Amino acid sequence: MKNRLFSLLALTGLLAAPMSAVADEPTPGNIVFEGNMFGPGPNGPECKKVADEKYGTQWIFDLLYGYWALDNAMPGYNHNEHIAIVYTILNQRLFEDKLNGGTWLRVDLAGSWGLNNDSDDPSTFYVNSLGMCSGLHTDVLDAHDAALLEVSVKQFFAGKRGMVAAGMIKLNNYFDRVNHARFTNDNFESSGVLPLPFNNLAIVSQYELDRRNWVTAAVTRMGTRWGMNPFNPDHANGYAVVGEYGHIFGEDGRGKVRVSPFFCSQDGWGKDGRLHDRNAVGIFGSVDYQACDNARVYARAGWASGDYQRCSAELSAGATLNLCPSRPNDYLGIGFGLFKGGESGANPLVNEFEKIVELMYRVQLDDYWYVSVYYQMIMDAAYRDKDFASATGVQFGITY
Repeated sequence: MKNRLFSLLALTGLLAAPMSAVADEPTPGNIVFEGNMFGPGPNGPECKKVADEKYGTQWIFDLLYGYWALDNAMPGYNHNEHIAIVYTILNQRLFEDKLNGGTWLRVDLAGSWGLNNDSDDPSTFYVNSLGMCSGLHTDVLDAHDAALLEVSVKQFFAGKRGMVAAGMIKLNNYFDRVNHARFTNDNFESSGVLPLPFNNLAIVSQYELDRRNWVTAAVTRMGTRWGMNPFNPDHANGYAVVGEYGHIFGEDGRGKVRVSPFFCSQDGWGKDGRLHDRNAVGIFGSVDYQACDNARVYARAGWASGDYQRCSAELSAGATLNLCPSRPNDYLGIGFGLFKGGESGANPLVNEFEKIVELMYRVQLDDYWYVSVYYQMIMDAAYRDKDFASATGVQFGITY
């Protein structure tokens, strides 16, 4: 097992080749206004950095098919999975204000559907099949579900340097936006420690202190799942307060550092098997840096004082490398992470730290179509007694 891991880690050193053009020097409004509009997203291609826009309407549509093969999964879960995933973002300008950025409505819609009998069966669905404290694919909801992840109104002010958003919020649209981490493990895509729920009522505020520094703060309910009425307090099981300080550094703004303290109070199952109010404080940090035109690297670390969710500590790092400069939208992705499971009555901990290595390669076929190939190796998964499992997959997608 160690030899496999060391071989893959050695590969990362060999692939430190010279991914897209150098970052632009930040200007007033870049951080808040441009950062809260559209980006390529975890599946969208680099060439779609700006959404299609007409008459104050911006939108991006992602649709993909994924095939996954699991090796040494939990009993009853060794199935090949065929899954369709859709992700749509709509921004509608409600009131125009060219100086300050205006007022916008944002709607995020996602869905995932199993395309064969095994993939469509919730009892064998692959998200939980490996006993991990970090899910296998962040874009998958459940075996056959669609949901509104965000319906919010954004108000920009102070010459596009400030923003307030309120409504049903998807918090990782605003926190931990490490855009170099485009993998299939939940905790590579987004922190597993930070409490970043979606389709819960929340308020988010962000302000650009200067061209290289910003602060963000949010208050959100916890526990409302898709299909539930977010205005019904019976559906919520707690709340969280999350902050962020961010700094842009390096020549031409090549790097970003983010530090996020948080407090969370949430109902959860304790080790005694009973439901309790659990309070937790924690801190999370990340750094991402464009080392050169063809290489981007990132690292994350986080810790929480209480086992309020399945991951209570994490450390991960990765890179995206463009190996063919004549094809700027193709890239190789490499990620390695250590994730500590949370002990609770609902999820008894078997291994304290699970280790995950992921390799992926993405090819942009044209302006819309792309294909990605993945390999993920899971060692000492938190909630099972096997020491090794793997997942191999391929995805075909279209972004418009």
